Amino acid sequence: MQDFASAAMVRLLVRAMRAQGLDPPPPGLDGLQGSHVPLVYKRSVVEAVLHQGGLGTLLQLAQRVDLLAGDPVHRALLGATCVPELLTRWQRLERYVHSRHQVSILASAPGTLALHHHARPGVLETPLPTESLAVLGVLVGASRALGERGLRVEIGAPEAAGHRVNLRIGVPATAPTELHAQLAPLAAQGQMGHWTLRWEVHTDEGKAPVAPALEPQPATHLCDALPWPPLAHQLARHVLQDPAAQHTVDALAQHTGLARRSLQRALTERSLSCRHIVTEARARLAAQWLLDSPHGLAEIGFACGFADQPHFTREFARHVGLTPARYRQAFAGVIASSGG
Repeated sequence: MQDFASAAMVRLLVRAMRAQGLDPPPPGLDGLQGSHVPLVYKRSVVEAVLHQGGLGTLLQLAQRVDLLAGDPVHRALLGATCVPELLTRWQRLERYVHSRHQVSILASAPGTLALHHHARPGVLETPLPTESLAVLGVLVGASRALGERGLRVEIGAPEAAGHRVNLRIGVPATAPTELHAQLAPLAAQGQMGHWTLRWEVHTDEGKAPVAPALEPQPATHLCDALPWPPLAHQLARHVLQDPAAQHTVDALAQHTGLARRSLQRALTERSLSCRHIVTEARARLAAQWLLDSPHGLAEIGFACGFADQPHFTREFARHVGLTPARYRQAFAGVIASSGG
C-alpha cells in the first residue's frame, strides 16, 4: 500500500528508530516528506527494525505517535477524546485510502474493545504480522496520548488455545527481547491481528480524558471575515478546532445549546445551513494546508474531514473555485516566493 497513511507510518518508524539510536535504511527521513513512499522502502524499514530489535521493538516504536506531531494525520487521529472515537477515525482513514486491510470491532463494552485486523472482503492477501503489529502500536500509542488510564492490550484470538500476550501500557516496558519471544509464536500462528484493548471506565465523579494539545494550534479564525451572524461564526470556530470530527446537525446543535430545529431555523433565516458552514470551514483550512505544507492532497482532505478524495475535490472546488491541485499550483509558489 503506497498511500499517505503508509508514508506517515514509515516516517514514524524512521523517526522512532533515530530517537532509539537505531539505524534506518537510506534515504532516511529527509526523503520521506511526500505522501507516497515506495513499497520496497517501507519493507526495508520494517526489516531494519526487526534486524536491530525484533518484533518487540517494532511494537514499541510504532507507539511513538508523538513523533508525527504537526502531520495532518496526527491531528485528525488525536482529535479524538476516547478509544472508541479513535477507532472510528482510524476506520475512516482506512476507507479514505482504500486500504486493503481493515480493523473491525468484534465486540465492545465499557472499557473494552475486541478488534480484528484483517483483509477487506475480496482481498486475498491477509495482513503480514508486522503490518498488524505496526497498526496496533499506533492505536495503542494514540490511546495512551488521549490520557486513558489503566490501558492494557491482549494480543491473540480469545478463543485460541495457544498463548496470548498481555501488556500493560504506561508501566515499565517489557524488554524488547522478551517481548519478541512472546510475540514470535503469535506471528507464526497468524494470531497477530487479534487484539483486545482495555482501559479504565470513567465514572461520573471522574473526569474524562481531554484530547492532547496539538501543534500547530488550529486556525480557528479562518472564517472570521465572512459576513455571517455570530451563531455561524461560533459554529465555524468549533469546526476548525477539530475538522475531522463528525459535525452532524445534532452534534452542532448540542454544542450551541439549541434544539436542532431552532438551530436550523436561525441559520435558514440568514440563508445558511450547517452543511455550508462545516464545508466552508473545512475548505478554508484545507486551503491553508495546501499553501503552507508539503503534505499531499489526500492527506489534507482526510485531516480536514472530507469523506474521500472525490468529495474533497468536489466540495473544495465548489467553495474555493479551483480544485485542490489547481489551487496549490496557482498559489503555493506565489506564497513561497513572497515569504523568501
